[in-house]
Amino acid sequence: MAKNEKGTEVKYQVLQWGPCIVHLKISEDFQTKLLKGAEIARKQKKDFRSNLAGIIKEEYAYENRKDYVNEIAQFLTVYDAAYQKWKSEEYKVKPEYILNSLWVNYMKKNEYNPPHDHSDFLSFVIFLKVPKEITKEQDEFVGNSAGPGSLSFLYGEGNRQSITYQSVKPKERDIFIFPAWIKHYVAPFYSDVTRISVAGNIMDSVKISQVRLANELAAKNAVTLGAKDEGK
Repeated sequence: MAKNEKGTEVKYQVLQWGPCIVHLKISEDFQTKLLKGAEIARKQKKDFRSNLAGIIKEEYAYENRKDYVNEIAQFLTVYDAAYQKWKSEEYKVKPEYILNSLWVNYMKKNEYNPPHDHSDFLSFVIFLKVPKEITKEQDEFVGNSAGPGSLSFLYGEGNRQSITYQSVKPKERDIFIFPAWIKHYVAPFYSDVTRISVAGNIMDSVKISQVRLANELAAKNAVTLGAKDEGK
């Protein structure tokens, strides 16, 4: 409700627009688990840079993605609930997800991620270690963006009457889940420190689910028809 110039209350609704991006916090236990896995990937030098857009020297693939599926699945459940509420529409067929890739970024001074998108259905990024020096840079930054080390999402044609980007200052244990197709980038920072983040891509097997559902309905109808035939 809002009041017009005459003081009369007016009921209104704002239509949702653009992509659905969900921000959550992971637990300290999951943070520790991911950090341990990251160090293993680093020691084994599972270089993942050839698959990525980042201007970052240390990006490594996790060895066993399945070890993290249970925790990530819980966040996707929350994302699904948020998405349906955001769209004001329930899923006709609930998506089934596959963790397609999982990697760690050891981001250092002057490194950055240029604007890019991903080829899968959903993507996420988790910030495991955020040195206080980066936070200090952001607090001292003078400008319209979130500043050094910020994470930004871009959408739309840039009309100033619209919100066409979101820029955030990541904190430790933040996780952001977003449609893989949305353009995003990470600004550089200038302190001689290392920030550790984990990112991943999620495939959606909803089409396979729809095929299976169609087959189940067809089988059910066939049984029903058969029962009617027997009663003749």
